[in-house]
Amino acid sequence: MLESITDERKQELCKLLAANLSTLRAKAAITQNELAQRLGFKRQTISAAEVRKRDMQWSTFTAIVLYFAANEEIRQLMITMGIICDDVEKTLNINKRES
Repeated sequence: MLESITDERKQELCKLLAANLSTLRAKAAITQNELAQRLGFKRQTISAAEVRKRDMQWSTFTAIVLYFAANEEIRQLMITMGIICDDVEKTLNINKRES
């Protein structure tokens, strides 16, 4: 349930992802443009989040996390970074444990 995470917690998580997004992209060997295209965003959305020019929206957070969670190595990195945590795992139905 999305309502299980407070708006304040969502903002915290969005900031955490934004601060680590360039690292995650580098690990996945994907450009801002490629990520944006795969998720249906404009490149500027990804860029603005990375440089913290604009706050990341929760919908952007969920799309990015779900995209990267498909890669086991990057999912584990997001767990280490605290991006995928218990509340995100439950809300987005992401298994934190290795398959």
